[in-house]
Amino acid sequence: MSLLSRFEQACSALVERAFARSFPGDVAPAHVARKLVAVMEMHTRGEGGRLVAPASYVISVHPEDFERLASERAYLEREWAQLLRDLAARVGVAFTGGEPRVALTALEGVPLGTVRIELGTNLPRYQLHVIRGVPVDALYRLEGEMLIGRASAAKVELVDPSVSRRHATISIVNGVPVVRDLGSRNGTFVNGERVRSCTLKNGDVLTFGNTELRVEGAA
Repeated sequence: MSLLSRFEQACSALVERAFARSFPGDVAPAHVARKLVAVMEMHTRGEGGRLVAPASYVISVHPEDFERLASERAYLEREWAQLLRDLAARVGVAFTGGEPRVALTALEGVPLGTVRIELGTNLPRYQLHVIRGVPVDALYRLEGEMLIGRASAAKVELVDPSVSRRHATISIVNGVPVVRDLGSRNGTFVNGERVRSCTLKNGDVLTFGNTELRVEGAA
């Protein structure tokens, strides 16, 4: 049996088991799972007498689709990663870079109702440096998706009354940080320009209310 046939056979049973539930919107988790498996299969190769596949994957959807799935995000990321883990065990594939990891993110450029899946990467690394506001000079390493705002649950908690409780998020998408405004009262600005969603680069200055943070490379 070919590797592709082994993937397809194992995928069918595993997907039906994991994603029998229905979800709102046009982006069906079971459909995403099959595309995820296809990306894994495409990048599986022989190395040192064994089959290996990348461990990290980024699933990008339109912001509106992301909002519909946001409440189930942790569950979906966990189930998608478990699917890859189970599939690899069935077809005899090892992962490079540790255990499989899947991140669901919002990206403005992805058409509504569709999904983009790319390999994740840990390099380069970025951090946010508070250059104006409280806590001044604080550093926040960017990992996964981080909520920015006044809420105590925010990973970047800013002491600024002009900042909304849930102001924005920053996600790492294919190794690049992406900021997304969450409908904040005073908006999100990158280098002085108001944005809804924007990819970031080293040196960009983010403004939330009266607080400014600079994107910097991190060791």
